[in-house]
Amino acid sequence: MNLELHRHLEGSHSPAALHAVATRHDLRAKELYDAAAGRHYTPDELTRTLVMAAPTDDAGVFYDCIVKARAAYVSVEVIAELARLAFEEAAADSDGFEMRLSLFSMARTLLENQQQAWRTVKPIAFADDTARPILQAVIAARDHVQAATGKPILLRLGLSRTFESEPHYRALGAMAVEHAKDLVGLDVLGIVKGADPEPMPEALVDILGEMRRSLPDLTIHAGEFDGHASIDRTLALEPHGIGHGVHALESADTLARLAATGVTLEVCPTSNHLLIPTRLAALRAAHDGQTPLCALQRAGVHCVLGSDDPTPMATSFQQELEVARAAGVDMARLEADTLRRWRQITGQP
Repeated sequence: MNLELHRHLEGSHSPAALHAVATRHDLRAKELYDAAAGRHYTPDELTRTLVMAAPTDDAGVFYDCIVKARAAYVSVEVIAELARLAFEEAAADSDGFEMRLSLFSMARTLLENQQQAWRTVKPIAFADDTARPILQAVIAARDHVQAATGKPILLRLGLSRTFESEPHYRALGAMAVEHAKDLVGLDVLGIVKGADPEPMPEALVDILGEMRRSLPDLTIHAGEFDGHASIDRTLALEPHGIGHGVHALESADTLARLAATGVTLEVCPTSNHLLIPTRLAALRAAHDGQTPLCALQRAGVHCVLGSDDPTPMATSFQQELEVARAAGVDMARLEADTLRRWRQITGQP
């Protein structure tokens, strides 16, 4: 089975979906509407602003694509429709998948797009009046598409390490665990500028600890924009999966720890090619030209494959499978590791 285990909702709003929603709801945000021409941008025109043009070490280029797509987050109704379309497209791309929902950023963006200063909204109101309706709408969209397609869809709650407000995160976390039956676990994500690009704020770690009582399965993005020490630090939190983690290849000790603990790395080849081209080239040079996924497999590390953010990266899960196959990845082992991780998440035997 072709099961995808690393895909983000905010990076899954295709130009076609955004155009359809913008025209149906007459959204006039400058990212979606050409005021001079008096019309909405076509999917082809949106592609030029929502898709990365080339690899770059500046992660801000990627983030800008995500921000432009978020211009459509003007109501819970619109977010629900975008989620449904993203689930439908992902279902057509795989036999089942896990989608990651960055609920804090979606709620914050909705308030901003409604001309509200989110920091002035009290934490409990932020969680109950804005974040909860979004979560409920996304869950309903997931349930609709799952019933219509017959394909399993897992939903994981993402918390960003940008960590803009501890009180708001705590309130959101307390609210989210009330919906634990509809979620499969937690993810830590986020692009941070500075000396430590993959920080784990102490208060965020504490919030994760509280939430894991209800949502124990944890994945953390690490070893993508930073070196193997980021992975070593992450392993201390006992995650079940690590997003990307390709810089484990810098350290034989880190590779051995991953193999021994059975932690799964979620490798996203096109994402790495576009977002960390210089570091990726160095990793490949140090491993006789092998792609990270091949080298990680040969080191005995469990790995799965993901499209990450398919819209800005102009990819799909099927394309990632072809990239992996062409690179010489052991596809039988990849499938076995994917089934192993899927069963771990779902509790299936």
